[in-house]
Amino acid sequence: MHDSDGLSVQLNSGEWIWRPLLNPKRLLVTSFAATDPKGFGLMQRARDFGRYEDLQTRYDLHPSAWVEPIGNWGAGRVELVMIPAPDETNDNIVAYWVPAQLPPAQQPLELAYRVHWQKDEQTRPPFARIVQTRQGKGYTRNPDNSLGFVVDYVGPLDGDAAVTAVVSGDANAQILEHSVRANANGDGWRLTLRLHRNEDSKPVELRAFLRRGEATSETWSYALPPG
Repeated sequence: MHDSDGLSVQLNSGEWIWRPLLNPKRLLVTSFAATDPKGFGLMQRARDFGRYEDLQTRYDLHPSAWVEPIGNWGAGRVELVMIPAPDETNDNIVAYWVPAQLPPAQQPLELAYRVHWQKDEQTRPPFARIVQTRQGKGYTRNPDNSLGFVVDYVGPLDGDAAVTAVVSGDANAQILEHSVRANANGDGWRLTLRLHRNEDSKPVELRAFLRRGEATSETWSYALPPG
């Protein structure tokens, strides 16, 4: 059950970032540096009723909130806070803008923006976007304590070249293998990756996107909390 399943950020550089939301065991705060961002929002992309089977609250119908900056906001960061919650009664996710240069005490900070409440016609990248992220144990013949991820993309990637995946992690991650192939239903691509976390007590930052020729997809940006 969730009101949103990811944070979407549109950077001024043209990159789109998707960070799946979690219900972490401990408070988790992450951020994305940006200068004059084009927009950001907590989005509900999972619209199938079967994902929730909820007749009362209808999470599949909950709107997304997209923040469109008006004018130049300058340098700063989009900050995402994920707070542990035992059930759906607590609103535990929040995203907001933090300017790099804070105003002096008791001085105003003026920002102009619009908030777009959206459902089926959401603000989203014009190229392949992420619709699902799954995490589990890495599949191998012998147990090796690796972690596995499956990321599903839908949408166009222009060009005739083969689709490839560009995957990276921070210093606490060792990427063991990754591959990408067309989904069985013919709609989009599935990225599969396996990694080893060097220290379980530390978090891991992962990034991945698909490429076909010069065209790229939305960037998958995942924050794996400490084990």
